[in-house]
Amino acid sequence: MFKLDSLKAPLGSKQAKKRKGKGMGSGLGKTAGRGHKGQRARAGSNVHQGFEGGQMPLQRRLPKVGFNSGVEAHKVRISVTELGQFAGQELGLLDLMPKSFRKDPRAQLTLSGGRAPAAWPKSVEAHKVSPSTKSLLESNSVTVKIIEYKSGKLGHRKESSKAKA
Repeated sequence: MFKLDSLKAPLGSKQAKKRKGKGMGSGLGKTAGRGHKGQRARAGSNVHQGFEGGQMPLQRRLPKVGFNSGVEAHKVRISVTELGQFAGQELGLLDLMPKSFRKDPRAQLTLSGGRAPAAWPKSVEAHKVSPSTKSLLESNSVTVKIIEYKSGKLGHRKESSKAKA
């Protein structure tokens, strides 16, 4: 039986702190694990990541590649099978949108997939719905509302605020 006065940490879980520079017998005496001379052996040495001792760093030697568009949609794809957890509910864009995309003005929600869930919501809103998915939803009496996607206009937030009022 356990008693508070007899509790002990598991064997090997407590490890003594390394005591650097405390004599040759400690294994970390003299240079205290810093090696001999050099910039990193000195006190207060601090070089940023990627620093190559004055040589042009690799990330600056390589050419810049690609382009990140400021207006391209951030596509969020949701499978029909995930709709099963919202049985009997009316789903707006914000209900389906992952938390990380809810305030993103460029988030574009797409419903896809052909595997039917066990239960269905009453209605669903999305920017895009694949044709096969739309027919699957409508055959199971789910109302599908396609909302026009406007790049950078936070359209999904305006729609939900009108619905609440």
